[in-house]
Amino acid sequence: MRNRLTRRILRNTAIGLLVVVLGGGIAHAERPVGYLDGASAGTVEKADAGKEITVGSRKIQTGKFTPEGTPVVPMWEAPMPTSDLRTGAGFPVLDDAEHAVVWQPRSREEGAYNHYGTLINYEGRFFAMWGNHPLGEDGPGQRVLFAYSDEWGVWSGARELFPPPGPVKERSESGIHLKPDRWMVIDGRLYAVVFVFEAGYYGIARRVHFDGTYENAFRVFDPPGQVTEVPAFMSGVGEPPYAESAAAKIREWYKLNDQVSWWGRYASTNQGVPGRAVDGATLIESFSYRARDGNLVLFARNWGTSRNPVHNNRLYVSFNDGSGPWERPYPTDIPDSPSRAEAVVLEDGTVLLIGNQNVSHLDQPVYLDRDPITVSISDDGYTFDRVYALRTGAPSRFRFTGIGGRNRGFAYSQSTVHDGWLYTFYSVGKETMEITRVPLDSIVGRPDAEGSGDGY
Repeated sequence: MRNRLTRRILRNTAIGLLVVVLGGGIAHAERPVGYLDGASAGTVEKADAGKEITVGSRKIQTGKFTPEGTPVVPMWEAPMPTSDLRTGAGFPVLDDAEHAVVWQPRSREEGAYNHYGTLINYEGRFFAMWGNHPLGEDGPGQRVLFAYSDEWGVWSGARELFPPPGPVKERSESGIHLKPDRWMVIDGRLYAVVFVFEAGYYGIARRVHFDGTYENAFRVFDPPGQVTEVPAFMSGVGEPPYAESAAAKIREWYKLNDQVSWWGRYASTNQGVPGRAVDGATLIESFSYRARDGNLVLFARNWGTSRNPVHNNRLYVSFNDGSGPWERPYPTDIPDSPSRAEAVVLEDGTVLLIGNQNVSHLDQPVYLDRDPITVSISDDGYTFDRVYALRTGAPSRFRFTGIGGRNRGFAYSQSTVHDGWLYTFYSVGKETMEITRVPLDSIVGRPDAEGSGDGY
């Protein structure tokens, strides 16, 4: 078993699900009201169970519909979660998972808000980056920090990778700020890609060396029309001579690796990710992967906040065979807290969906703590029939008071596979950045990983 499983090398990752407004992150902690256990509420199952719908490039048979009558793409055959969030939501807990702190602020001034994690292993060294702000989520001047590690549980101190792009202000004010997208290795070189918000919505990047030094930033994605503001650290600073060539290769990287940006809904990316679903739902934080049969799968989160709970606790999906643009996604029966999710595709085509699939009733809506963080397994990329709690029991209190946009739990992860282990990097309560690793055998090699879920 070990020899077979260790051949399951990571083919690609889609980073994945984190909470944002239009790709940003407004999330407010709130206890659900009227939260019940049992089968999914709201979903209507019709007796004929035979309606055919076209979802992008695939024809789907479904007998499930939302209360408003929108057909639902059936993709969830695992048991529905329970309300026991602090003990795994009814899913088996991966007890052999190991957890470690990557970075924790010692003071509010160091940045009490930390979120949007992204992770990569580059030449045997792990690199992590995340968004950081002293006052709250997506506040003006939000910067990007990074750290690296050569040994499990031992990380360098956090350093600025992209300094504040403008004045640091309260999150109630508007202003330019940054959000990480992902790391990339192109032609053996490591690049960090982040997005600029409230100044035209566009991507920038810089090359990072193995020793942690880095070069000047350059623009990757240009928004249509005029850029209203450039980050202060780029103003009057020349781009590196390879900037144009590197930017073109970064844009191409997404396509070559079956990926879209978290911010693929913005026109500047030219990725054509729909911002609206067939039922009119607003969609954010997209990610994609290639299923076992070769078709592309696009997931997106239905956006809502505890103050404006317009979401339905479902992931949305579209399919593409490569012959045209992305079509508007349909709702699925995959439960969502809601939060950002991601997909890791193993070499044999097995898909690991990592996020917060912890809500027991669809179409309520509720806004749950992001606990547990779960791993859902699909053999073909279309049907998820086994789920495990990767980590549960999140802290119920925040270390710092008065920081806006936080909620409890483990969320906005990015994962990679290295030497037979799954490594998942995420925020804890949007305050601390932590990492979990677990042997792949514990996920895909378990005796109970046989796909016996009852669905709903």
